[in-house]
Amino acid sequence: MKWLKSWRSIILAIIVVGLVAGGWYFAGQSLNTAYPQAYSDWKDKVQSAADGYREAHDGALPLVSDAAQVIVDGDTQHIIDICTLLDAKLILLPPDNCAAIAGGDNDNCDSGNCSCHDSAHYIWTVDADGNVHSTCIGDSCDVNEIDGYQGVWP
Repeated sequence: MKWLKSWRSIILAIIVVGLVAGGWYFAGQSLNTAYPQAYSDWKDKVQSAADGYREAHDGALPLVSDAAQVIVDGDTQHIIDICTLLDAKLILLPPDNCAAIAGGDNDNCDSGNCSCHDSAHYIWTVDADGNVHSTCIGDSCDVNEIDGYQGVWP
């Protein structure tokens, strides 16, 4: 009988350790899929807002300025003016991944009265065809100057 009680304790300990380890693993997996999905959701929202702006403004793009440009996928692209999209009510708030960068004409919030985020990493851009892209800024990014989720959020 004593032998059976010690096995119960061992089995119980194994189950508890398994549940804790499994919880950590699945929580990590959940975050690994949540961040790319959040990026993708914002990209869709920014694309939709840029399309809405173009339709309402005879094909004009919502740009910070003609000089506000960055390289994405080897092409020079213009930085999207998120403040203009907010003012036009095409989006409700700045994306939480819009990076605030010191200086002028180098982030999505430089031309208006909205704020980007100091801890964020992405700049949203638009090419001549109106397609929205992004570039990741900072050492935490997998790759800089390449469109898409770059392993860091926001």
